[in-house]
Amino acid sequence: MRSGGSRANWAMAGMSLLFGASFVGTKIALVYFTAAQLIFMRFALAAALFYILSPWIGARKMHRAGYISVFLMALFEPGAYFFLEAAGIQRTLASTAAILISTIPLFVLVLEALWLRVPVVPFEVLLILFSLGGIVLLVAAGGGEGNAFGGTLEGNLLIVAAALTASIYTVLAKRLLVSYSVVSVTRLQALYAALMYLPFACWDWWSGAPKTPGFRGWAALAYLGIGCSFLAYWMLNYALSRVKASVVSAFTNVIPVVGTILAVVLLGERLYPLQAVGAVVVLACTSLLALRHTKGLEHGPKVA
Repeated sequence: MRSGGSRANWAMAGMSLLFGASFVGTKIALVYFTAAQLIFMRFALAAALFYILSPWIGARKMHRAGYISVFLMALFEPGAYFFLEAAGIQRTLASTAAILISTIPLFVLVLEALWLRVPVVPFEVLLILFSLGGIVLLVAAGGGEGNAFGGTLEGNLLIVAAALTASIYTVLAKRLLVSYSVVSVTRLQALYAALMYLPFACWDWWSGAPKTPGFRGWAALAYLGIGCSFLAYWMLNYALSRVKASVVSAFTNVIPVVGTILAVVLLGERLYPLQAVGAVVVLACTSLLALRHTKGLEHGPKVA
């Protein structure tokens, strides 16, 4: 049991690091590709890798019902999530978007209790709320554009909708991974995502002047495809197959912490003292959640 819990914790930490670094990669890649082109190519690359490596990474065949279920899941994320997030960020402040996206663990907590009938643990709810507070400190103390709670109502609602779609994805994935292997679900999810965004990518290629990406553009695309759409989503789904959905979703609040640290190290941005406090709060809360989960596996059955 202990090894399973340890692997799940490493998966959650790895997923957070990889997705956190995606902010830098996306910023570079979007200089050369449109959003639709980038999403299509990164998931097409991930799907190709999954199918090439399938004989060695434990992919198994699925029933027809499984294909339909994964398609419905992929409609929420990556499908609707990326579209809503991009549209929302265009209409609101980036700082506001970061805070609103960080409500995902709260949505998951409610959905998990109502849909999966998972008991609500008050201490875990408290840690998730403190983690959200850490995100508010991290973003609001950054001295960034405008008021951290500003932006248009339309943009803010789009970001909340994105958070809700990601939460529904998390709960659907939790249910699916009881019956199907992690590799099979993640592989099919990547394929569906690529197919969903293919028409939009083709339209952008047809209607716009092509750009020459160069090494930086291709390297950023490779990272997003291999590091995020392939490996990070694999880690995310692996963790969901072992841990409560609300605990896994709480680790998504580590992502902006990683993004902030990398922005300071790689882009020369400034780290404010209150941002550092917020980062410590988020890391402490998620570490306590992981520790609680590991002890639960040592003394009780695995959460399936």
